[in-house]
Amino acid sequence: MKNTIRFVATALAALSLAGGAQAAAVLAHDYQLNGTLADALGGPALTPINAGGPNGTIGATGFSFPTNSGLQLANGLFDAADYSIEMAFSFDATTSWRRIIDFKDRSTDRGLYNYFGSIQFYPDTTGAGIFSPGRMVNIIITRDDATDAFNIYADGLNILSRTDAVGDAIFSTPGQLVNFFRDDLAVPGEASAGFVDKIRFYDGALTATEAACLQTGSPTACGIPDTGGTVSAPGTLALAGLALAAIGALRRRAA
Repeated sequence: MKNTIRFVATALAALSLAGGAQAAAVLAHDYQLNGTLADALGGPALTPINAGGPNGTIGATGFSFPTNSGLQLANGLFDAADYSIEMAFSFDATTSWRRIIDFKDRSTDRGLYNYFGSIQFYPDTTGAGIFSPGRMVNIIITRDDATDAFNIYADGLNILSRTDAVGDAIFSTPGQLVNFFRDDLAVPGEASAGFVDKIRFYDGALTATEAACLQTGSPTACGIPDTGGTVSAPGTLALAGLALAAIGALRRRAA
């Protein structure tokens, strides 16, 4: 009896720590887009999306997309409010607004854009000018659920920072849909054709140091582990199962 009680207490304590600890970011999905839309870590593939016209084309070194077409990830996020996205891409046109990421399945005009060459989270925060037609940029987007901090990095620098207390950058739609390069339906037409070389998703918000390292190094070289593409926390769930099983055994024994 005492051994059972001790095990239950230990398991529940460990479970509490596992649920409450702030884990470091890990690589969740790695889309190199070299002839395939598949995840190199074995997770869900990206899907081409369009506005009734042609889909984009996957080539040997990346994905070319027409205006208002792009890529989508569905049911692939570990945490829709606590994540990082790394992407290397170029736009053919950088005048006016050009949608980069849509967070609410095209239901609102709010979101991430190029705005006359600058990075912008419309409508309230404009960052540095990094875009020009045909120029490849490598940006890292992070959202920290604990602080609501939303940051974007490029060339090792923080080029945009805002507090996302209202959750504009949370992927809160069914399927946690992430849409790249296709504009919303509220104010349509703000998109550009272009080319994307890679997209990576991280579970958790990368630090400024990690974001700077990734500008020139791989996740492995920057000390960032990967999850193998599995969208679950088996260690925590298994621990919960063991604790519940032990509680059940204790009750049966008492009966």
